[in-house]
Amino acid sequence: MPAAAGTRPRPARPVPASPGPAARELARRLRAAACLPGTSAVPAAWPCDVAVLGWLRRMTYPGLYTWAAEENLARRWIGGDVFGTRRPPAAPAFLAGVDVRTVAPHLVAPLLRRLSMTRPAPAPAELTPRALAGAAGPVSRFAREDPARRWEPSGTAPALPATTVIPHVVHGIWLGRALPAANSFWANYGAAADAYAGEADFVLWTDIPRHRFDAARTGPRPAPGRPDPLAAVRELLAWAITHGIHLVSVAEVFHASAPMTLHHPYTLELSQGVPRAFAAASDHLRVEVVHRFGGLYADGDLHLAGPPYTVDGDGPGPGGGGYRLFRGRWLGPPDARGPARLPELFDRVAASSTGFTLNALTDQIVLNDVILAPAGHPALALWLEGARYNYLRDQRELFGAPPADPPQRGEPDSWTWAVTPNRSGRVHHWLLSRLGLTGADLVKPAPAVRGNSELSWLPPADGDPPVPCADPDPLPTLMACVDLLRWQHLSRAGDLYLTGVAPLIRGLPDPGTAWTALLLAFAALSTDLGPVASVTDRRRNHDGSLDVVELPEAARALLEARGPDGPWLGAGAGAGDEHWFLGERTVPAGLCPPRRETRELRPVRQA
Repeated sequence: MPAAAGTRPRPARPVPASPGPAARELARRLRAAACLPGTSAVPAAWPCDVAVLGWLRRMTYPGLYTWAAEENLARRWIGGDVFGTRRPPAAPAFLAGVDVRTVAPHLVAPLLRRLSMTRPAPAPAELTPRALAGAAGPVSRFAREDPARRWEPSGTAPALPATTVIPHVVHGIWLGRALPAANSFWANYGAAADAYAGEADFVLWTDIPRHRFDAARTGPRPAPGRPDPLAAVRELLAWAITHGIHLVSVAEVFHASAPMTLHHPYTLELSQGVPRAFAAASDHLRVEVVHRFGGLYADGDLHLAGPPYTVDGDGPGPGGGGYRLFRGRWLGPPDARGPARLPELFDRVAASSTGFTLNALTDQIVLNDVILAPAGHPALALWLEGARYNYLRDQRELFGAPPADPPQRGEPDSWTWAVTPNRSGRVHHWLLSRLGLTGADLVKPAPAVRGNSELSWLPPADGDPPVPCADPDPLPTLMACVDLLRWQHLSRAGDLYLTGVAPLIRGLPDPGTAWTALLLAFAALSTDLGPVASVTDRRRNHDGSLDVVELPEAARALLEARGPDGPWLGAGAGAGDEHWFLGERTVPAGLCPPRRETRELRPVRQA
């Protein structure tokens, strides 16, 4: 229609790019895969000991493990499980008759030996208590009189058993891929397993499934010159067999009939596919493993074998030998009266007043890279609940709502900027404070355990690389992205956290189609959470480079610019039109609502 006389013609409005048929079809499949209404993520493992449960409620909050509170908190913590993909797997047939939650301490080592994927799957008859008793493992044992069963200052915690028994089992964890030979874990753990053969069993917990080890052990190798997709698994298998290390599957042991307390946070972290998320999953798994089986968890970069400390054995230090450098601070040498070897460390902890220990470097500095305790210790039960609670706290609360980062500032040089240590890696600080304990109350593990830290979970200086996707169908990856975006929507005040899923999307064959399909579907798969209030689309890497999420035009058209006045991640921080927080930029924005024909999730009811 021509313009009326005396008026200026309006400039033509650009027609936004519409999603192509491939993106629309992928979005349709993604919506169709959702379980509507949103599937709950209520924990499947609830404490059955009345005394322990009552104490946990007093130490955390009264509604702990009541159905209404757990249903509400599960949806608010991690956005539910809308695809049902985080359900624990069924128990393998050989474990169907074994209650892995009640294994006697002297049977823990033989059980894990027979579950090791360095050998074929065991027959059920091999896992009966009578069969395991023939190969019982060594333990540390200490009988306690009634006063010694009270292990924390208030005296209100559930008492320790009349006898503290800790199996001589050392647990290590490596998730996300096969342990690489170049990592110090490989040399340290192998040397320690050799040094303590017959005195302690060494276990490596892995998320690599049994069928891959079976294929590596019994399947044919590819022809010369052809790539070997199992090369890393074969190398890991040979290393474990050489050193007598047991490779145990996390999924086989923590199955649907005996899941982790932290199953949903663990699987959510694992699904991100990047090192810092594997570290967070490991933070959870280490507590779960020791709480269930007892023993010693130790980070793989710690030294567990070799000669004990000597006066001049650990570096020059500020005033002579024997000092250790810890995160820029010189610490004095370990107490010469400390345990020289692991069996002595097990004995001392079993007989200690607290009945457990962590890596107390000094009376003030305590790390979670060592956990030594009997199975079922109440302190570890409380630790698990503290970790669960942290998934209810948003990132601003975890960091004490720091001021906005100026746009020119990248991530600080220190590793302390990251969300991982604040959400999962420092729960033990809260635990010790809640219990009224310090490092002075704990058995110090040095010199039997000697410190080191590679910080292998940090991203490369130039940012996270794409996460490889072996599945030709992008749907499973996009389902993981929806789960992650729902979680971050809740923990980041309605933020669409694109930088958090970018490594997964970039690993797909067609990232552009995947981005468009994801945003199309997420509009319908987040209606129960409330509207999107902001978008995080760029991250400052450690080398100063800027990692920007590049969306195709059809995906950008699904986002709506908004002003900074309403509630969003940067509200109250004086952020203006953009907010820099932990090296990432967030801007106020919305997401176009879903089409009417799409199904929507019911709104989350929050207490």
